[in-house]
Amino acid sequence: MRNRIFFFILFCCGLFVGCKQTKPGNENGKPEKTLTVSIEPLRYVTERIAGGAFNVTTFVPKGSSPETYEPTPEQMARLGESLAYFSIGELGFERIWMDRLQQNAPGVAFVKTAEGITPLAGHCHGGTENVTDPHMWTSPRNMAVIAQNICTALCRLDTVHADMFHRNLQIMRSEIQNVDDSIQSLLEHASTKAFLIYHPALTYFAHDYGLTQIAIETDGKEPSPAKIVRLINHCKAQNVRIIFVQKEFDRKNAELIAKETGTRIVSINPLAYDWKEEMLRIAQTLDEQCKKDL
Repeated sequence: MRNRIFFFILFCCGLFVGCKQTKPGNENGKPEKTLTVSIEPLRYVTERIAGGAFNVTTFVPKGSSPETYEPTPEQMARLGESLAYFSIGELGFERIWMDRLQQNAPGVAFVKTAEGITPLAGHCHGGTENVTDPHMWTSPRNMAVIAQNICTALCRLDTVHADMFHRNLQIMRSEIQNVDDSIQSLLEHASTKAFLIYHPALTYFAHDYGLTQIAIETDGKEPSPAKIVRLINHCKAQNVRIIFVQKEFDRKNAELIAKETGTRIVSINPLAYDWKEEMLRIAQTLDEQCKKDL
């Protein structure tokens, strides 16, 4: 009788252990599989679609510019531990480093998440004009394409959880559509359609919603005194009321222009992890300023 009880307990313990092992991750509850993404907005959407099946890390640290970032030797070595690397494909550091990253980590799958997005002409810190603007994620419509590409890649990497990835994609697409609808509603009747920005990170955002982005910095260069005068006159002519600045850049010239034009400086972070919150905050800022002018 005692032997039967003993074996029954062992059997129940085996069932308990077996149930625990069906969950993604190790004994600490953390996913065993790692993905690397270039920037925080990509981590935002990847984590939501992955649903905990992967540990997602960001390559460019917070506070660093993805235009000019240089990877550390430690990062280069650690990248080989990832199953895949998700890039935008057009960021400044990606243009310079992607070939070397792929050579250094031949076992890692490299995925360009912006595949299929129609590019817009932009800036380049290397001085080359008319290159593709890399800030594709600042358009909700582009983010829907990025989300689809990420889901497709995740399904290839982990077929077991493909159904979960597709369900999470539908939730993500609904969230993105709500963001798009909200921004459209906020800005469609805006009295002022132009804004000034230090680094031209909102090219796709402006394109989607019929706005005019005026950049202080072009091709990674500080503006000359003559250009600052032209910007001041242009802002007055366009009735610009907002100057957006990012923390990665010096705000000295923005403050000078703001003083001369009476415009308000607002700090934004297009590289923020919480993509949804930041996109809505930018639109709400523009909407609130228009209402003040009425």
